[in-house]
Amino acid sequence: MKSSDNRGYSHKDDPAGRLAARQWGVLGRAQVLKAGFSEADIDYRLRNGEWQRVHPRVYRMRGVPASWEQRLMAGTLWAGPEAAISHRAAAALWKLEGVEPGVVELTTTSPRSDVPKGLILHRTTDLARSDCGLRGPLRVTGIVRTLVDLGAVVDASIVEAAMESGLRRDPELLGRLAARLDALGARGRRGSGVLREILAVRHPDTAPTESMFETLVERILRKAGIELPVRQYEVWVDGVVVARIDFAWVARRVGLEPVGYWCHSGRKRFQRGVDRANDLSLTGWTIIYVTWEDLILRPDEFVARLQKALAS
Repeated sequence: MKSSDNRGYSHKDDPAGRLAARQWGVLGRAQVLKAGFSEADIDYRLRNGEWQRVHPRVYRMRGVPASWEQRLMAGTLWAGPEAAISHRAAAALWKLEGVEPGVVELTTTSPRSDVPKGLILHRTTDLARSDCGLRGPLRVTGIVRTLVDLGAVVDASIVEAAMESGLRRDPELLGRLAARLDALGARGRRGSGVLREILAVRHPDTAPTESMFETLVERILRKAGIELPVRQYEVWVDGVVVARIDFAWVARRVGLEPVGYWCHSGRKRFQRGVDRANDLSLTGWTIIYVTWEDLILRPDEFVARLQKALAS
């Protein structure tokens, strides 16, 4: 065996390398000490650049490319076993709609104040084991707890879009959300009120929306006091389905359809869109088209156009 002061190979690097490979190239001081390294071993590798300090007591192996997952792992190692990735970071890990990867956000029961730059740390007195799970080596709040917490840091429309995307995977999610809200929300937890309001206006038997676009449309309709339409309504002519309308007011034969930039969708898809629009016009349906920009930048104009169609 070679001394840790020797610049040659040390067998101790094997377990560290294997561990780092599972953790996007980062290691915690407690982990490497447990693996048999000494304080002198750690200091030597920091001095010669083999390891780089990311946070206090957290190191990155030289040459490993940076990534969001690596920053999450480093944050978890710094925060310790009392913490879990949460809020927007957890939502992005679970691939809930409306939340993109990038932020490093954790919740802990530890009263820490020395938060490194680039980390967002929430403190709580209640982070049950049942609220958390693992995604690989990362401890993260489960979808239920993530949705409860999310309302404290993002707009209600994002919480609703995230919830609907979760419902597409788990039809039992609504029931589990209501049960957890009863336990957490009664204590005035930040964010729980947002989710409670969303659940209050959502019928439990309604199918999940198919996209964030649909979710935002329904939020705008509710706010405007417009009766919610039938989703994904099939229009039949002579025993053949000529179109499926995303939002349909069947009795009034008015439909609402999202539309993108057709010039970017290819010639065949563009032609299918034109044929479909022509088929619908022959059935007596009035179709109002809405873009993402309409929803975000001009919702009042979009609502006025739809109300005019429904009135006529």
